[in-house]
Amino acid sequence: MGLQGRHIRIDPKLCTNCGICELICSFTKFKVFNPKKSLIKIYYNYELGFLEGITVCEQCGSCLAVCPTGSIRMADGVVLIDHSSCTGCLKCVNLCPHEALVVVNGKPYKCDLCEGTPQCVRFCVRGALNVS
Repeated sequence: MGLQGRHIRIDPKLCTNCGICELICSFTKFKVFNPKKSLIKIYYNYELGFLEGITVCEQCGSCLAVCPTGSIRMADGVVLIDHSSCTGCLKCVNLCPHEALVVVNGKPYKCDLCEGTPQCVRFCVRGALNVS
């Protein structure tokens, strides 16, 4: 697949901004229901009633080259961070063109597609999320 890997897509016509994807993501990754720790962010305009956008890692690989410790790698089209060797310099966070990395306890985190079974996609009751 080259550097462009599989990533989560959203159908804006189906998204109601129920927030389940953000809650299930934060719980799956950090064992808390906290949208601020979610690795997928949904931006919904309540006033006008439509989805403005989504922020989630597009698995583009831009962060690989800037990691001074080699803690970021691509595997099967998915960008992964090895937190045991990550020093928390946050160069990847500052470089990400999609602003898709979240800092938790001084370390960067990003969507890794839940090791092949993205829980946000699984629990989206409207079927608005998919992996492409």
